[in-house]
Amino acid sequence: MAENTEQKAAILLAYIERLQQYTGRPLHLTASDVSSLAHIMVQRTYRRRITMARTGENEQFLHFMVKGLARQYFYDGNDEVTIYIAKEGDMISSFVSYFSGAPSETMIETLEPTITMAIPRVKLEQLLPYSSRVNRFARLVLSEQILQMENWELTLLRYNIRERFLMFIRNNPDLYTRVPYKIQASFLDIKPETFSRLKSQLDRKVKAIQGK
Repeated sequence: MAENTEQKAAILLAYIERLQQYTGRPLHLTASDVSSLAHIMVQRTYRRRITMARTGENEQFLHFMVKGLARQYFYDGNDEVTIYIAKEGDMISSFVSYFSGAPSETMIETLEPTITMAIPRVKLEQLLPYSSRVNRFARLVLSEQILQMENWELTLLRYNIRERFLMFIRNNPDLYTRVPYKIQASFLDIKPETFSRLKSQLDRKVKAIQGK
């Protein structure tokens, strides 16, 4: 049990460090705060192509990705629009639903067998009245997601299709080989046939990026 608690604390501390670097804001969580958060975390295991969260339901978990791959998406008519892809070390949730209690407007699906360490919403809410630092942690988690979404929206507007394709591979060489191309195309706002054409046309550049 102690080893499991230490593992949870290590996962939290790694994420907290990244969160502070990304937002530029210190958290000042104490060892007691980290221990309290680690204590309420639960391990969840999912098979491939399992729905972790559904549209219209209230999100109950904030997931730290330990192993595997998951995506967040919504339906635009009959089309699936992927807005986020999470791998090991990332966090995923229907964040607005989790923090507001409103029904989720997105779906979350695993793309590989996945293991997460998750913070149940009801347990986090029980902690919030007792620590302003844990409150700040929760606010920064949501702030990080808002910043990431805004930065990605700017990327979609600022760069053309070819630039987005190559940028994604440079920044995520492992995701290029792990995520189905149709989902990558959706995330990059590229039509599947255009993605396939770029993949063929830029094969040499892609291999150079991958060090092949």
